[in-house]
Amino acid sequence: MVLVHPFRIHQQFRYHLPIPNHDGHQYRPLTLAESLGVSWSFALISGLIRIIILNYFLFSFLSMQSEEFPFLQELIQSSSLPSYYFFLFSGALDVIFFPISTIIITEMWAWIIRKFSEWLNPECPHEEIADQITTHALSSNLFNIIPFAGNIIQMFLYFFLLYAGLRSNLGASKSLTWVILLSPLMLTGMIFSLLALAVFYLFS
Repeated sequence: MVLVHPFRIHQQFRYHLPIPNHDGHQYRPLTLAESLGVSWSFALISGLIRIIILNYFLFSFLSMQSEEFPFLQELIQSSSLPSYYFFLFSGALDVIFFPISTIIITEMWAWIIRKFSEWLNPECPHEEIADQITTHALSSNLFNIIPFAGNIIQMFLYFFLLYAGLRSNLGASKSLTWVILLSPLMLTGMIFSLLALAVFYLFS
């Protein structure tokens, strides 16, 4: 429902407004554990698809090598196998550490949204709004199962779902929403600028 009605579902969470053509049904917000569990299953599927595609291309490429050049075939095999195991190991690590990295990113965004919501409206339920926005943005992980382009689609959709939540759940204006979304980038730029300035003064 978050992917189909990203703005209306947050309006229902915040203001209990019915979604059209749903007979006034009230959807229950997902918990972080529920959303993370479903997202992890998509990460597992994505990892399996990546391994299957890698196996297919590797063995197809090796089978097309001419037997008239055994030296070339051995060279390709010796150079391909380490790369194969590297990609296999990196894919396994992505799946294993997916919950940890997702929790860290979710908590970072929840902290940022709480701080801005406290400044925007001290009376609103900061914890509830931040949790709903960040938890339901994880619905974008569905697109990780698409080979090659899935990660790019997921990244853009994740920020779009954050945008929808900030607009409809928090009630932020368009300009404030962009400020919130760009705040991690601005904070990172400020930190690197201060570090660069400190290094410049130390070695000047």
